[in-house]
Amino acid sequence: MKRVILLIISAICAVLMIGGMIGYTYEDSIEDVPVPVLGTEVGFADEPLTESAIPSALISPELTITWDDDVWVGLVTEEEYRRCAPSDGISSTCGPTTTNFAAGGPDSEDAKSFTFDIGDDIYYPVDGQSFGGTASSIDVDYSVKVTLAWPVVVFLGALGTGLQVLGYRMR
Repeated sequence: MKRVILLIISAICAVLMIGGMIGYTYEDSIEDVPVPVLGTEVGFADEPLTESAIPSALISPELTITWDDDVWVGLVTEEEYRRCAPSDGISSTCGPTTTNFAAGGPDSEDAKSFTFDIGDDIYYPVDGQSFGGTASSIDVDYSVKVTLAWPVVVFLGALGTGLQVLGYRMR
């Protein structure tokens, strides 16, 4: 009976390991992020993109942001959001050249998307007017692909293999 239990737990480790490497992707959107009229200001979303309660030592989340409008989009940390202190979604304290972007920013205008490993920090999408742009607000679409971190995958593989060896030695 002990042998069967060890082999079942080993199979569960294998399923978790394979599923963790394939991962899970979820998509969402933050609507109506204000776009400043002036090219010297930055628009901020009121809510963060995603907050994970699982430490990045266990999972590896990869964020992809896309947009359609003629603007640039960036990503800032929660600390930068507080430093820029947006009022009604617009910060006159921070501009496109004085904002510390974690990803994206004015250079992302032509790409209309970027990908970033977000870890367990909290990030806010920001945007700004491009030359000749007329958008007053945009929708920021994003997807997050979550996979297990490599140390977890290796641990599950080693545990499952060890349990199989023990299970087959019990005769």
